[in-house]
Amino acid sequence: MKWQKWARFLVAAIGIAAAVVVYATMGERAKPVPATAPARIDPKALIESSGNVVQQVRGTKQDYLIEAERQLTYEGGLTKLVGVKITVRNRGGRDYVVTGREAQAGERQKDLQLTSGVQLTSDDGFIVRADTASFNQDTGLMIAPGAVTFQRERMMGSGTGMSYDKNADVLSLADQSRVSLRDEHGNTTMEFTSGKSTLDRMAHTLTLDGNVHALRGEQVIDARQGVAHLTESEQHITNMELRGDSRVVGGGSGVDSMSARDMNLNYAAEGERALEHAQLIGGAAIAMTGHNGSKGRQFLGDTLDIRLAPDGSVTKVVGRDNVRLDLPGSPDSPARSIKARAIDADGAPGGGLTAAKFTDNVEYREESGKSTPARTARSKTLTVALMNDAISNAVFGGAVKFEEQGLQAASGEARYDPTKGSLRLTGVEAGAPPRVADDQVTIDALTIDVTLDPRVMKASGGVKTMLQANKAAGKDATKLPGLMKQDQPANVNADALDYQGAAGQAIYTGNATMWQGETAVRADSIAIDQSKGDFLASGNARSTIVLDTGNSIAHGAEIRYADAAHTITYNSMKNAAGIVAAQAQLSGPQGDLRADRIEVLLAPQGGHIDRLEAYTSVSLKLDTRNASGERLTYFADDERYVMSGAGIKSVKVIEKCRETTGRTLTFFKSTDRIIVDGNEEQRTQTRSGVSPACTTAAPARSTAAPGRSTTPAPPARPR
Repeated sequence: MKWQKWARFLVAAIGIAAAVVVYATMGERAKPVPATAPARIDPKALIESSGNVVQQVRGTKQDYLIEAERQLTYEGGLTKLVGVKITVRNRGGRDYVVTGREAQAGERQKDLQLTSGVQLTSDDGFIVRADTASFNQDTGLMIAPGAVTFQRERMMGSGTGMSYDKNADVLSLADQSRVSLRDEHGNTTMEFTSGKSTLDRMAHTLTLDGNVHALRGEQVIDARQGVAHLTESEQHITNMELRGDSRVVGGGSGVDSMSARDMNLNYAAEGERALEHAQLIGGAAIAMTGHNGSKGRQFLGDTLDIRLAPDGSVTKVVGRDNVRLDLPGSPDSPARSIKARAIDADGAPGGGLTAAKFTDNVEYREESGKSTPARTARSKTLTVALMNDAISNAVFGGAVKFEEQGLQAASGEARYDPTKGSLRLTGVEAGAPPRVADDQVTIDALTIDVTLDPRVMKASGGVKTMLQANKAAGKDATKLPGLMKQDQPANVNADALDYQGAAGQAIYTGNATMWQGETAVRADSIAIDQSKGDFLASGNARSTIVLDTGNSIAHGAEIRYADAAHTITYNSMKNAAGIVAAQAQLSGPQGDLRADRIEVLLAPQGGHIDRLEAYTSVSLKLDTRNASGERLTYFADDERYVMSGAGIKSVKVIEKCRETTGRTLTFFKSTDRIIVDGNEEQRTQTRSGVSPACTTAAPARSTAAPGRSTTPAPPARPR
């Protein structure tokens, strides 16, 4: 057991050595220092702690983490946080951090009242700052009652009284709202002010309410309410909706101002993002910038739709209901306006509007100019070509009615050139051809060209006219052709007409016919001078003239010119209507008269014959008498005929079986008495049996010297 003794000795030695080593290494023990308690912020607090995670909540949609540098707990459960930080992590949405120098929380710490330097920061750089705010974990609402500012990159805003719904990502300003957008250089590109505003960051909209006012460069926008649609980056405006007393002034080279009850504005997606489309609803008005900066044209209507090119020039205007276009006047052009139910106007970039079409209930008005009277027109449609602020030409369509002082026109279509003052009428309307009427003439024809000043009318195709005397004083007075009654209209038809209204000259060509009642003149052409009442019918001229002899016009005396006449002339200077032909013929109660030339001289008041004049190769058949000579004058007042010969040609009268010759013949129809006179130049001779009706011929009787033969005539025919 000797080895066991040595084992026990070895264990003891090792233990003593270990004890010596431990004692040597420990040395003398230092005195313990008592722990220093943290400085208390509020002695009234029951508990104060620092560096605490106050609350951490993990939800299905989001996590909350509330941290504070200091936490103070008071009697009753009130908690005060110093250096508070609230972190909200949303599942699939934006994360937010809300910080403040101090916050107070209720017992359950669901409501936090933050004060001093409150700031909300989202993970996309959206920052909201306020002096004080409240935050509710359950509703996700942050409310700041005082002044507030917010910013995200180049969008900045301010106002008084804010609420922010973190769940909907909507920020609202209760008063004095101001929101601005800036470019990369820090220059303001657009600024909004209003009573209230709401920024919906999910919908990318800024809703403005109350006295909305916006500045976009030189453009000023006003309305009661509005909604601005933002790009996803919230750096630009894509479009705006304005509601109530909406107005846009300036900001474009083509548009001076726009106004309406409501308005929608669309801006270009690239470049300078200029206004490219505007829709105006309710009492809409668009005032254009005029030529050389003057007042320009203006569009009005219940609704208007306008499109603009990048340079600001207008390329399209569409209007509906109660539409009106006002065109300003100038020294060279009168002011004009056009009303209709609808308008569609088109143009091109850089040039502006070049054409416009109006439809339904079109009404055109043109104010009087320096030398032109006012003009109006109505139609179903109107298409105009625009040049600067004037109309270069206009085409009216459907039920056209055109009026100028003293002139009315109607047609299915009318082409009007305001610069030239010309009007072309074509097209049948309701079965009627075009018509033009003034105080002198009414014209119906398939085509009528009118020059308004000085007035000239040219018509073709089935021309029908009605002439009337104008009793105006001075040079404006006109007369009907002398064969016509002045108190009744006269009609003239032809294939074509050239009417010079200022001079009162009318030329009808092609199958021309002039008539009034039963009085008619027909010829290849008829020229009328209304200033004098003269006319010239030429080319196969013939006529029927009914004269007033005391009987009614239906039973009046009649003078008929033969078809052989080539020309009929009425000369007001001597009230004469004459015919010229190889052998003219006139038939009537005065007898059947033939001559190379016949003139009918009317009484000064017209309507009845004063006398007849016949020249060269004159022959007259009256009842049973036949007379021939070189010159005949008939006096209507005493129904007296005076016929004479010329040169070696004598006057010859054949009456039944008797022939009388002499130098002159005088016949009184009222007394049925004939006087044949030799005028001391030749003998008068009477022969019997010269008529084929006579069975025997009697020898001729002659006087020894020139003398006179008075021959009783047979009883006059009953009248």
